[in-house]
Amino acid sequence: MKSNCAKILAVVFAGAVLSLCACGSGGGEAADSGAGTDAAAVEDTGSAVDAGAPDSGGTADAGTPDTGGLPKALPFEFTRPDVGDPLTTDEIAAFTKKITGFFKKVDFFAWVLRTSHGEDLSHSQYDFMVWWTGVSARKTGDLVTFYHRPDGGPDNIMIPTSKVLAQAIAAYLLTGDASAGKVVEQYSKGQVGTMMGMMFSPDDPDKYIMARAVMTQNHEYVVEGTKRKAVDYTEWLHPTEDWNTHTINVPNNPYWGNIWVKNMRSKDDVCHIYRTAGWLPYAVADGPDAFVRDAAAINDEYLRGFAKDIVDFGYEIRTKGADGVPYVPTEDLASFVDFEWIDPNAECNAKITSALMGYGERLKNNCESGYGGAYEEAAIGQHYYNAAIIRAFHQAAILHALTRRQDVTAEKLLKGLAERLDRDLAKPDSKLPTEKENWLSDLALAALNGASVGLPLTSQEARLIQQYWGQAADAMGAWDKWDLWDASVPDGEYTYRLDDRIEAEEVAFIFEYCWSPLKNPTGAVPVDCSVVADPAKWGE
Repeated sequence: MKSNCAKILAVVFAGAVLSLCACGSGGGEAADSGAGTDAAAVEDTGSAVDAGAPDSGGTADAGTPDTGGLPKALPFEFTRPDVGDPLTTDEIAAFTKKITGFFKKVDFFAWVLRTSHGEDLSHSQYDFMVWWTGVSARKTGDLVTFYHRPDGGPDNIMIPTSKVLAQAIAAYLLTGDASAGKVVEQYSKGQVGTMMGMMFSPDDPDKYIMARAVMTQNHEYVVEGTKRKAVDYTEWLHPTEDWNTHTINVPNNPYWGNIWVKNMRSKDDVCHIYRTAGWLPYAVADGPDAFVRDAAAINDEYLRGFAKDIVDFGYEIRTKGADGVPYVPTEDLASFVDFEWIDPNAECNAKITSALMGYGERLKNNCESGYGGAYEEAAIGQHYYNAAIIRAFHQAAILHALTRRQDVTAEKLLKGLAERLDRDLAKPDSKLPTEKENWLSDLALAALNGASVGLPLTSQEARLIQQYWGQAADAMGAWDKWDLWDASVPDGEYTYRLDDRIEAEEVAFIFEYCWSPLKNPTGAVPVDCSVVADPAKWGE
């Protein structure tokens, strides 16, 4: 994974040594349990920004959300000067043929369902799936067992799970793909399951506190009518203690009985959870299938509760201990306010998104362009994975401002996102925090994801998208393990995913770009979305 749990980093800032940490853990909701503090009072904590005033340049964003429904287009005009050589019609057609041919060949979302797991409906009435890490597959005859390796761990599984859920929502609404719809249902249940798993009794008042991962019981079932599939959690069903998370037993969980969970929700996952959460209302409003709409609606409710709890407890992410009692970890991985002494808006994008999700308005948060100043520079310079976290929180803030009709805030943040991309693309090689190919492929991802929330692409960015998604389609298309049950795959142990510069959990973001109602019509176009939207034309 490109993002891992936060570590303590030391940097020199203004002549002093500071300890920074840009990723983190744990949280939930006890919104009405009596344990929280008044949200309005919390907003003033640690902030040097006069966040109570309307954004300068307009009064339409004074804090009262517009209830006129979800936006179906970007509600303001925003353009960028073009940079780079424009793509030709032939180049767009060739790339479209390649990427859609890849999706046609592998049946991507059917593969996601085959290789994901959690709890099957045959074993429990509360089924779910997530995208695991630290898991391998073992084939024995007609049985494929997904076993949790003793050297593995699920610390950041909500990063890929959230990414894939966003792509599945888009593919489902764009193409009607039934497998994508099933992924939306199962992965929505997977996100809700992180909170259900932290319930210690049926009357546990803290409903929305999120675990990192939930491990239920071993079980076997059949997929796609004939394929035997087993899940083996054995190696992870015991207590562990690390600085950033503990594995704890929940012996009387009201949904799955005696289970084990990883606590201390990591905030490097939260940026992706938040970003994806912005698309859930569209799945609820526009999804053609009731079972998908229902699962998305429940996920939307739980994630709003999760965000509200973060606001209510001073923008810190609560967890539960082995005794079931909620607490705020002392590690800075659980806080969005620890570094405001460096810059008042150090993690403002995370705070404003929490407020927009939990309360429907920005409260007293004024993030201006969304740039976190010295905090960001130090965090990225010390640990490169923080760049992806910071970018995702920025995109999430834009998306939720748009869906809450906070248009003045959204426009400022979008301009700031464009400035961020321009600044990153102009960075000289000698100043890069990682090797150049990794930097450029990550910027291709940032540009494509940004385009889905209103960023007009430049020709340079469109070419980067074509370059790295084209490479991924070539590499992944040549892989021969997309169906481990196939007779051509002999018995043995396998990694069941193939990553390129663009990882397996990112390759379908083309669907999000093509579906997004917030896509900017003035941007450069990397792919023919009319073809992406029509599977009958894929690969032509």
